[in-house]
Amino acid sequence: MTIMEIINSLCMIFIMIIPGIIFRKKELIDTNQSKGISTVVVNLTWPCLVIDAMQVKFSQEIFKRSQYIFVVVLLVFAIAFIVGFLLVKMLKIKREQGGIFAFMLVFANTGFMGIPVINALYGKEAVFYASIIEMVNDIMLFTVGIMLIQLSAGIKTKISFKEFLTPGIIGVIIGYVMFLCNFQLPGFLGHSVNIIGAATTPLTMFVIGVQVGELRFKELLGNGAIYVMSFVKLLIIPIIALLIMRFIFNDSSLLAKVLIISFAMPVAACTTIFSQQYNADVGFATKGVLLSTVVSVATIPIFAMILR
Repeated sequence: MTIMEIINSLCMIFIMIIPGIIFRKKELIDTNQSKGISTVVVNLTWPCLVIDAMQVKFSQEIFKRSQYIFVVVLLVFAIAFIVGFLLVKMLKIKREQGGIFAFMLVFANTGFMGIPVINALYGKEAVFYASIIEMVNDIMLFTVGIMLIQLSAGIKTKISFKEFLTPGIIGVIIGYVMFLCNFQLPGFLGHSVNIIGAATTPLTMFVIGVQVGELRFKELLGNGAIYVMSFVKLLIIPIIALLIMRFIFNDSSLLAKVLIISFAMPVAACTTIFSQQYNADVGFATKGVLLSTVVSVATIPIFAMILR
């Protein structure tokens, strides 16, 4: 039953992609209109999704565990980052795709796919841990992640306070400060933020569908770098996380399981959104999102069974 719930969560993605494909094939939407939707996601719905995920009552135990999650996630991110750039050199991936390749290897779909799957596997207690993982993911995504996409787009990258304060990071800061202050949004406001944040998933999937509608099937299957990335992303990185949890932290708790399953998620769906936003190679990004998502239908249940 649990495995079927996982498969059902994954299948939801493909259903939500279909309208975007149809709209593009029927020429009911063009690239500029799709980019407009991407702008709404990056600047409005995604930050609201993050704030909504952090609406949890404060406790010292949860705070300590959140610090633990920060350490583990950053450690695995660092390893994935190094592996990504080594593979870019080994596979001789061109600059226009190198940053996106590293981005896809580091950042997973811990939000839309990760939280529902973890909820199906381990219940409500695990969802808060998944939300913390998503928060760390967002901090890195809206800083290092955007720099990687800019690298592929040929945009000069630099770190400044102004660039750091993207809408996504502002959402993370607001959400975590509210958690630390044990403050929940009042009913009407919290409900509004929840509704806006919930739009992130369908809008993101719709944009991916539009990009799929512009691809030829042969192109989707013809890039060896995407296969290598998917293999490392869905098998090697989660195994590294498993070894770290078992042999370095000696941890096999529920929190450890949530961390490992989170790292077993496919490429973050926002890879397409950000690539489009910064005029990078959207086709390459979309191929990575789609192939890794398809393959994860088989790999996530494997890790779920191993962690039982």
